[in-house]
Amino acid sequence: MFETPDLAKFGRSDQLHVALYGIYAFMKANNKFPENTDDDVKACEDLAKGLLNDAEFNCEEIDAKVFSNAIRYAKCSISPMAAFFGGIIAQEIVKYTGKYSPLKQWLHFDIYETLPREAVNTAPLNSRYDDQIYIYGQEVQEKLKKLNLFMVGAGALGCEYIKAFALMGVGCGDGGKVHCTDNDNIEISNLNRQFLFRKENVGHSKSECACKIGQKMNGAFNVQSYTTRVGNDTEDVFNDPFWESLDFIVNAVDNINARLYVDSRCVWYEKPLLESGTLGTKANSQMIVPHKTQCYGDSQDPPEEAIPMCTLRNFPNEIEHCIEWGRDKFNEHFVDTINDVDQYLKDPKDFMTQLESNSTSAGSVVSCQKMVDLLKMKVDNSYENCVKIGLAQFNTYYSYSI
Repeated sequence: MFETPDLAKFGRSDQLHVALYGIYAFMKANNKFPENTDDDVKACEDLAKGLLNDAEFNCEEIDAKVFSNAIRYAKCSISPMAAFFGGIIAQEIVKYTGKYSPLKQWLHFDIYETLPREAVNTAPLNSRYDDQIYIYGQEVQEKLKKLNLFMVGAGALGCEYIKAFALMGVGCGDGGKVHCTDNDNIEISNLNRQFLFRKENVGHSKSECACKIGQKMNGAFNVQSYTTRVGNDTEDVFNDPFWESLDFIVNAVDNINARLYVDSRCVWYEKPLLESGTLGTKANSQMIVPHKTQCYGDSQDPPEEAIPMCTLRNFPNEIEHCIEWGRDKFNEHFVDTINDVDQYLKDPKDFMTQLESNSTSAGSVVSCQKMVDLLKMKVDNSYENCVKIGLAQFNTYYSYSI
């Protein structure tokens, strides 16, 4: 018995399950995937019909259209679908290692709505995009390659998009280009979810690193990185000619004000926008087409409860930001580091072993080493001197820098 996740596709899961078994039976008999031919489609359907009366399948008859789609494109592997199922699998692995129970049944997912409504030229070009051409045709692939696209943000979502653009061939042809901007730098805490970045990238620009890695994935990927924040104060960089030259805009930021600003630019210049972003554990995805759909500003996201880390680290601009920034710095220098030094002095060997096993503790090693060096210098550790050191540190971070 299968659940129906989408009531517009009632019974679709059963049909896909039977079709999948038909494809497996065909592969077992012929040692290859079925081709996009009527003969192979009929062969798979004949093999699947024997399963209709099986109690495992709640399917009385075959839906010819669903079966045809599943069989004709069975041998194709395209990046967006691989990313979707990769995310599902990763989620199930995380659930298995924690307190949640992973799925223990089949998951069927289709996007047949995206298939061409008319006959298209699907002749392969002996290129890395042949699977996409096999499904959507040469014309769509050429449009992808010639897109002039602007993406705002190169964090967790931005990394996924850069990878997808490079693998799909977006901006990889004559006249095509991907512009990507993010004024944030890579932090150690980013490495657990922003998968393009590695430890050696910490401290460097997110957009620059992501774009370089995208070019390594596809040498034809035409991409330009920026470290400029998008807003009213940077309209000398992202000016009228820049916006007018674009075909498509993608939002990949966690800041509602930035998302509203980009949305307003898209409305003004009549540009399509893929609006996506995260807010804590919540996510948003919205396709906005000029004169066809509502824009992002027409709906209302809930107010931000947590302050985005990139805002906190780089441009705290409100009273709440500055207070949180001060708390973060205070804990970093007067709580966390002091506790590390205390643990080091109690058992240096055990402390260093723990740091070596924790790849996210590079900052602690540096801070702790500075404090240990001070101790080795036999600095006067009287109460009065500690107060002077604390006052100097406080002024450095909360007075002079500000």
